[in-house]
Amino acid sequence: MKFLKVEWTKKRGAIALLATSLVVTSFILGGYVSTGNLNPWGNRHYYQVLNANFQECHTLSGVQTCTTEHNVLYDAGALWVQRVTSGETPFGCAPSTTCGFKYIAMSAGTTAPVATDSVTGATNGDCGKPTDTELTTNGFARALGTVTDISGSSPKSSTVVLTFTATATQAVAKSCLVNQSTAANANNIQLATATFTSITLQNLDTIQITWTISWTWT
Repeated sequence: MKFLKVEWTKKRGAIALLATSLVVTSFILGGYVSTGNLNPWGNRHYYQVLNANFQECHTLSGVQTCTTEHNVLYDAGALWVQRVTSGETPFGCAPSTTCGFKYIAMSAGTTAPVATDSVTGATNGDCGKPTDTELTTNGFARALGTVTDISGSSPKSSTVVLTFTATATQAVAKSCLVNQSTAANANNIQLATATFTSITLQNLDTIQITWTISWTWT
């Protein structure tokens, strides 16, 4: 009888161990399905990637040419976006119908931008700063672009598009995506700048600027 009792105790122990193993395995697999992480006490790492891309298409004497150029996303501009998404108070102004990266500005300057440039405020928030000068005449005053918002799942892009028409001879070599409708504004922030081979437009020549903001998340 003692022998049978010992055997039954072993069987119950094995059954309990098997049941425990099944519960733990189910817990881990369930956590993996829901989070993508084999550690059920961990969490999935979500991330967002913000990027800016630039294109210009100019028409000189009826002939159109398009180029896509490298651009620089400024640290200060990215910080403004980060503060908005995290619920903090951003520099200058809070997002509104008059404060957002939907305005395009131009410059004739050719100095290459650097991500760490100081690009905020009434002085350095103008396109081309801190070195070059923003254009405000000859049809090249900064203006509101046509915005197409993102939709659907990752990756997606939004665009800001604006066509400038020269009213006099004017060279252009730089474009900026900025957050205010006027230059020399205390709330000015530049998000990104692109330089391209200098183009001299004559009266009624046009240049279409397209800024594409891409968003990737998971």
